[in-house]
Amino acid sequence: MNCPLCGSEFEKADESKCTGCGKLHNCNKQCCPSCGYELVKEAKVIQLIRSLFK
Repeated sequence: MNCPLCGSEFEKADESKCTGCGKLHNCNKQCCPSCGYELVKEAKVIQLIRSLFK
Protein backbone atom coordinates (compact mmCIF):
# COMPACT_ATOMS: atom_id res chain seq x y z
CA MET A 1 0.00 0.00 0.00
CA ASN A 2 1.26 3.51 -0.79
CA CYS A 3 0.66 6.52 1.41
CA PRO A 4 -0.89 9.37 -0.62
CA LEU A 5 0.63 11.97 1.71
CA CYS A 6 4.31 11.02 1.99
CA GLY A 7 4.55 8.38 -0.78
CA SER A 8 6.08 5.65 1.38
CA GLU A 9 5.20 2.05 0.57
CA PHE A 10 4.22 -0.33 3.37
CA GLU A 11 2.58 -3.71 3.81
CA LYS A 12 1.19 -3.44 7.33
CA ALA A 13 -0.05 -0.31 9.05
CA ASP A 14 1.51 0.92 12.26
CA GLU A 15 -1.22 0.48 14.88
CA SER A 16 0.75 2.37 17.53
CA LYS A 17 0.39 5.65 15.57
CA CYS A 18 -3.37 5.33 15.27
CA THR A 19 -5.19 8.13 17.10
CA GLY A 20 -8.26 6.01 17.62
CA CYS A 21 -11.62 6.47 15.99
CA GLY A 22 -13.76 5.09 18.80
CA LYS A 23 -14.23 1.66 17.24
CA LEU A 24 -12.83 -1.20 19.24
CA HIS A 25 -12.73 -3.78 16.46
CA ASN A 26 -12.85 -3.85 12.65
CA CYS A 27 -11.64 -0.30 12.13
CA ASN A 28 -11.64 0.50 8.41
CA LYS A 29 -8.58 2.79 8.56
CA GLN A 30 -4.83 2.26 8.47
CA CYS A 31 -2.08 4.58 9.67
CA CYS A 32 1.06 5.14 7.60
CA PRO A 33 4.12 4.05 9.62
CA SER A 34 6.17 6.99 8.26
CA CYS A 35 3.91 10.02 8.71
CA GLY A 36 0.85 8.74 10.64
CA TYR A 37 -1.63 9.67 7.90
CA GLU A 38 -4.87 7.69 8.26
CA LEU A 39 -6.23 6.10 5.12
CA VAL A 40 -9.10 3.73 4.40
CA LYS A 41 -8.24 0.07 3.80
CA GLU A 42 -8.70 -1.17 0.26
CA ALA A 43 -11.61 -3.57 -0.20
CA LYS A 44 -10.74 -7.16 -1.14
CA VAL A 45 -12.70 -6.82 -4.39
CA ILE A 46 -10.55 -3.84 -5.40
CA GLN A 47 -7.38 -5.78 -4.52
CA LEU A 48 -8.57 -8.67 -6.70
CA ILE A 49 -9.28 -6.37 -9.65
CA ARG A 50 -5.88 -4.70 -9.28
CA SER A 51 -4.13 -8.08 -9.25
CA LEU A 52 -5.94 -9.12 -12.44
CA PHE A 53 -4.77 -6.04 -14.35
CA LYS A 54 -1.10 -6.04 -13.24
